[in-house]
Amino acid sequence: MKTKISMILLLSSFAFAIDPSVNKTKSETGIKQAKMNWVVPSAMSDDGYLDEEKLPKGSKYIEAVILGNKILNETTYYIGPKAKDESKRYAGNNLSCSSCHANGGTIPYESGFVGIYARFPQYLARGDVVATLENRINGCMERSMNGKPLPINSVEMKAIVTYMHYLSQGVPVGANVEGQGLTQVKLLNRAADPKKGKVIYEEKCSACHGEDGAGMLNDEQKGGYYVYPALWGDDSYNTGAGMYRLIKAASYIKGNMPKGDATLSDEEAFDVAAYINSKPRPIKANREADFPDRRTKPLDMDVAPYDDDFSIEQHRFGPYIKMQEVSKSKAK
Repeated sequence: MKTKISMILLLSSFAFAIDPSVNKTKSETGIKQAKMNWVVPSAMSDDGYLDEEKLPKGSKYIEAVILGNKILNETTYYIGPKAKDESKRYAGNNLSCSSCHANGGTIPYESGFVGIYARFPQYLARGDVVATLENRINGCMERSMNGKPLPINSVEMKAIVTYMHYLSQGVPVGANVEGQGLTQVKLLNRAADPKKGKVIYEEKCSACHGEDGAGMLNDEQKGGYYVYPALWGDDSYNTGAGMYRLIKAASYIKGNMPKGDATLSDEEAFDVAAYINSKPRPIKANREADFPDRRTKPLDMDVAPYDDDFSIEQHRFGPYIKMQEVSKSKAK
């Protein structure tokens, strides 16, 4: 599985809620824009770094853009456990933002950042609030990065937002961009099976992420701490991250694994996701407070309370087709 698969998916609003109509109503903006093409600025290199020779010199804005790009690609060295300034150690693991938002958020259907600045503020069901882009980034910091929030007015937060602004040039407020979020995965008629997932993982994933899920370290001068990130254990995302929810994880895996040759079937993607998320990882406290409006709670959220009769095990592994049918019928 030659890719990066760790953090919470910043852009994907795709989820199956108890009552999808409520989620849709609460997220409605009244802003109607045509779909935009996925366009990456010409100064972006294929590896997700900016070619600084193609950018204006002496610009404070561009300095912030460059810093934001480096923070996303080499997160642990700027705001994580390996930051020289201990007061800057906000991330709690050694993942990079690019571990999931590949190549600095420039790859379509890998939760990329093109156009993201034009889509915030937006409604987020997890908190039942309208959130700013900064709020959403800090959600990742606390969950995918297993850390603590970045101060809103910090140099680092401003740099990340400025970089996302730069990637969103030309995208009007409220517009959707072809390639944002994730590709959808077909739900299963059965529960996902961690045992089947283990076999697939060992055959197709372990060469890059390790049999123990500890990832592959980066020995090069440039880049993040990992070439392929840790998928479980103390240095991975916690149970509050989007990647810990099975439909989210299966969607990411289906669309992007193995890297450059995404050939896993929908069933394989679900089974691999079930195996990965059955392994030990940091625990996010107070998850029962997530999705306070339970009508918007995703089917793959494995923490009560629920407004349905399905078990925690079913919410965790499915079968999601049956659950979706029952939830739709109940919402009518």
